[in-house]
Amino acid sequence: MLHRGVLRFGTGMAATLKVAIPQVGRGTEVAGLSAWRLRVTRCSSRSAAPPTVTFIAASTAPRSVGPSGAVGVCAIRSSVCLGSSRAFCAKRGLAEEQQRQKAPLRPKEELLRDAKHHDVPVRRKAVKGLGRYRDDLEAIEAIAVGLGDEDVAVQLAAQYALGRVADVGDPRTVKAALERVTSKCEWTRIAALSTLADITGGFGHETRGTTLDLEVDSSVKGRLEDEDWGVRRAAIDTMAQRAQHHCAETVAAARKLLEDQMGTVRESAIKAIASLVPRGSREAVDWIAPRLDDWHESVRRAAVVAIAKIAEKGDQHSIELEKAACDDRSWIVRKAATDSLAKTATLNDLASLRKLARMLEDFDPLPRMAAIYGIAELCGVGHRKAICLAEARLEHRDPGTRQACVQLLEKIATNDLTVIMQKVEERMDDEDEHV
Repeated sequence: MLHRGVLRFGTGMAATLKVAIPQVGRGTEVAGLSAWRLRVTRCSSRSAAPPTVTFIAASTAPRSVGPSGAVGVCAIRSSVCLGSSRAFCAKRGLAEEQQRQKAPLRPKEELLRDAKHHDVPVRRKAVKGLGRYRDDLEAIEAIAVGLGDEDVAVQLAAQYALGRVADVGDPRTVKAALERVTSKCEWTRIAALSTLADITGGFGHETRGTTLDLEVDSSVKGRLEDEDWGVRRAAIDTMAQRAQHHCAETVAAARKLLEDQMGTVRESAIKAIASLVPRGSREAVDWIAPRLDDWHESVRRAAVVAIAKIAEKGDQHSIELEKAACDDRSWIVRKAATDSLAKTATLNDLASLRKLARMLEDFDPLPRMAAIYGIAELCGVGHRKAICLAEARLEHRDPGTRQACVQLLEKIATNDLTVIMQKVEERMDDEDEHV
């Protein structure tokens, strides 16, 4: 089979080389493996890099060798770096990274001017560049103006820059963002709330409890009933990020938003509850469980993920909820439920293991993949029941299920199981190429 690739080598080396698989090195060959026959088709040289030869390599197997010398699978283009060239490439990458970090600081006046430019990319780069002027009041004010920009890319750059221009909890940046929480533009309010989550300290930070910090708390809470759903979502996200673990006030606010008319707000409320309540809280699971029947699939997915995060391992109530979610009409929810069930179930829970095995028959590939990794992680190598459940589906009518069972047996079956090995080998003649 022919593979095109690029062979890089030092100046003093010959252009006709044999490259052995898998160890790639200067003049290296490996016994028992066919060396690649190289035919040079083009040679070029650049001043900043070693000479480069483009070649066609003929090999007996569809393999490719990457820069690290590892054998890849069925890659059309192969790039083989030999000896000193690997070190050269690494040094050049490091030098480029250092050069980016040491890029010259643009004049502040130029950045302030470009921050008002009519072109979005110019404004974005200018606002981001102003973040390098640490503790500069003019820069802070110009960045804060960017939070109200008409383009989201500039708003995100402003949010990033405000986090760099001063320390966490700095009164100047906090005040600048706080002033824009009451803006008439909903996008500005969202950007301001998200920025406050980044630039204010978490619970226990030295700046918490000050007069300004209490103003932030009051302002964020006031946005929980904003007319715009995006603002409500940003408010509960910010409130949860700033709150103390087990904070009753934040949990109560999130519970109220579980009934919000917008699905994304309900999703954020579920995530806030899961991040704040103690592990094993049956009460929290009961709050979230009704959202498993939500009409919005992202809410149902968030609910089943949150239940797995809250529940103790082996909690039967949570396991039953996750099993029910495995039959959801959305593959996104089924995949999340399969992952969650594998986390919550215990090794000796045969009912959960059977449910995970049935997920190998799902008509979507991602829930099947989740079942493969879930069973392998839950049971480990040599688990007889898991092996039997996979073996029973090796001749399933669906090729996706047969493929999933072969992949699962590869992870959990041992070499001494000759009958299993024979059945897996028989699948090499399967009518489906993927099996």
